Amino acid sequence: MNKQNNPLLLSAALLVVAAAFTRLFPHAPNFTAVGAMAIFGGSLIKDKKLGFLMPLGALLLSDVCLQLFTETKGFYGTTQFFVYAAFLIITGLATFMQKRSVGNIALAAVWSGGIFFIFSNLGVWASSHSYPKSLAGLGACYAAAIPFYRNEFFGNFILNSIMGNFFYSALLFGAYSIMERKTSMQKAIA
Repeated sequence: MNKQNNPLLLSAALLVVAAAFTRLFPHAPNFTAVGAMAIFGGSLIKDKKLGFLMPLGALLLSDVCLQLFTETKGFYGTTQFFVYAAFLIITGLATFMQKRSVGNIALAAVWSGGIFFIFSNLGVWASSHSYPKSLAGLGACYAAAIPFYRNEFFGNFILNSIMGNFFYSALLFGAYSIMERKTSMQKAIA
């Protein structure tokens, strides 16, 4: 079926917005739903424009809310463009996910965390005066970023962003799967 069922599309949109708003609540550094939103939107939304627009729009909306309603800066400078670029790339790569299996989603959670790490810290290096604009400076920037990605509960080898991607991907894809089954059952009854 080429078109996505409207109630399912609405459900997907509501899940993405709800996931974005988890950023407004206290959380471990980088343990957020943003990577999972990009994987979800890219792999699940059949209309690719919406697949990109929904997670990025939700990210922008949550940044506006952070800026207006919390002490956390929603807009924090040039580095933010690199963060948005990372999520565009994650969403784009997720469009190639042929099958929504647990293994593929778990793999996407890992590589999306890596993409976020690479791009967000590339942005820090490019926009900061703290690091020389050389390979050594870039390496120093990446080395300085590692403590922000550690997860004290799971040990130093698990990144918070990857764990957040696992957790929120399970929630998003799981909730959508339940909604999908419910819609299929309602169609079968009608």
